[in-house]
Amino acid sequence: ERACIARTVEAITRATGGKRPLGWHTRSASSANTRRLLMEEGGFLYDSDAYNDDLPFLVIDGARRHVVLPYAFDTNDMQFQNTQRFQGATDFAAYVTDAYDWLAQEGRSAPRMLSIGLHLRMIGRPGRIGALDRILAHITASGVAWIAPRAAIARHWLAATSA
Repeated sequence: ERACIARTVEAITRATGGKRPLGWHTRSASSANTRRLLMEEGGFLYDSDAYNDDLPFLVIDGARRHVVLPYAFDTNDMQFQNTQRFQGATDFAAYVTDAYDWLAQEGRSAPRMLSIGLHLRMIGRPGRIGALDRILAHITASGVAWIAPRAAIARHWLAATSA
């Protein structure tokens, strides 16, 4: 697994012209060693191999601080394929915006994060891409959320938990 992580980092770094990945998400199930190995590898701000929470949390090992940014399956466009739970873009957009509205309400008194899993081969289809447009318009119009990539969220969480 250590060698696989190193090969993956090398391949991504080479493919992106020298930009090393800052986060990790195991495509299937991570092992009991994955997070420790990522921390030992160094250079990773976060992993998203957790499905047990909605909020980021820290893992501390000596001087190393590592953010876990949970991944969500319910607000994930893979539900179009894996379960056919969403019949179309309208279903997905409604579900995600309902989740956002609830979390925005809770966020008035405590931090909240909404993870939306998107895959080009799923959301990028002509009959589905409108859902993403509606979701982003809804969130942006609220004026209370920060739409950010995972690395930015991890940096924010590290800074907020250091204060």
